[in-house]
Amino acid sequence: MHIRRRLLKISDPVVFGLIMVLAGCASFSATDKPLAQWTPPKPVLSEDLSSNDLLVLLGFSGGGTRAAAFAYGALKALGDTTVLTESGKRSLLREVDVISSVSGGSFTSAYYGLRGEKIFEEFEGRFLRKNVEGALIGKLFNPVNAIPLMSDIYGRSDMAAAYYDENIFGHATFADLKRPGAPLVVINATDLATGMRIAFLPPFFEMICADLDRYPLSRAVAASSAVPVLLTPITVKSYAGSCGFEPPDWLTAAEKDVGEFSRKEEARGLMSYMDRKKRPWLHLVDGGIADNLGLRAFYTPFSLQEDAHETFRYLGHPAVRHVLIISVNSFAEKKAKWSLLRDTPGIADVIQSISSDQIGRYNYDTLDIVRYSYDNWTKQVSTPQRPVTFDFVEVSFNAVRDAEQRRALNEIGTNFDLGDEDVDLLITTAGQVLRQSSEFKSFLKRTSGSIKPLSTDD
Repeated sequence: MHIRRRLLKISDPVVFGLIMVLAGCASFSATDKPLAQWTPPKPVLSEDLSSNDLLVLLGFSGGGTRAAAFAYGALKALGDTTVLTESGKRSLLREVDVISSVSGGSFTSAYYGLRGEKIFEEFEGRFLRKNVEGALIGKLFNPVNAIPLMSDIYGRSDMAAAYYDENIFGHATFADLKRPGAPLVVINATDLATGMRIAFLPPFFEMICADLDRYPLSRAVAASSAVPVLLTPITVKSYAGSCGFEPPDWLTAAEKDVGEFSRKEEARGLMSYMDRKKRPWLHLVDGGIADNLGLRAFYTPFSLQEDAHETFRYLGHPAVRHVLIISVNSFAEKKAKWSLLRDTPGIADVIQSISSDQIGRYNYDTLDIVRYSYDNWTKQVSTPQRPVTFDFVEVSFNAVRDAEQRRALNEIGTNFDLGDEDVDLLITTAGQVLRQSSEFKSFLKRTSGSIKPLSTDD
């Protein structure tokens, strides 16, 4: 006890000196780097990334480790699935072109983008079955972090990002995601000042003349999962106007659109970031506030450009034949006990409700918009000689057939510390729901695909 008191005594010259040295090292070094020179954009996906006839888009929802484990289970099931493409029989997992994620789902998407199928050897031990929440709380109350956390430029999310950088992502940057065969990973956050969805993608970072390649992957994930109040925003510096960026014609046209209000406002919001005097800093929080399913990243490019042929070309699939979207949604319909009482809910209850229940209600609108829009866009690029099909698969707790299993899933929290039993249930259920989905079966029939039978151990 005497030793512990000594360590916590900030006035001790040795302890104080150590804190100041560490604060000076970690303080506060800038992670944002300017982009030296903008060059006109190329397609975000290479045409040789996967089969040109099949476009596969995955959306991973928010929801802490619950979301991360559910998304991980879906990836495992996709790895067990084979489809027939113009390139021959291939694993459906290797056909995934884009993964868009928010909050807890961003841990899984970022790790898969970084490590590929090694995720199945490493991720459970590094994140899913680790008490990350306890580790972060320990760092929060560690006196070594006291001085940095009292500053105006280093918050709890910066501390969390440092932990993720060291213990999960191994100091990786976005440049490390550019490995051969890797899907495009879209990590989404929300600008606290504007409410706009901010995607960690080259087109946006080029707009603010920031170098995304040198940006730490851990900080993007920390921003995507920074639940307001519980965690502080991740701040990104804008260098807009310094790299010669020129907005594409379709974006300036969308900004002037007088016929479609939503398209015009989205474009105006994006264009506003080009004025560094008005927006010198971005304060980014949980991506689930703007879109808790990660699906709007698939919708916005089409809605702004208004040319389905050009957008499919931009996605590296000008001759697409099949489009598959899989929404992996871990939203839980959990009845709050406090809703049955007269007592005013506590701050923890309010935060939980706002970050989960309230945000989750918008999921259904997003699902309808994306499903309806892609049905139209694929029809636009279809011809009698070359029809384009579209399948939308929702992997969610609502699709679980067994009532007791569904109840157990809905009781799992969104914290970063789940027991092995809960992790196992989430992983198994995601694969189970995918296998049972009539939409997924329809897609497999279209592509002469198959999924490996479950073993007795699964």
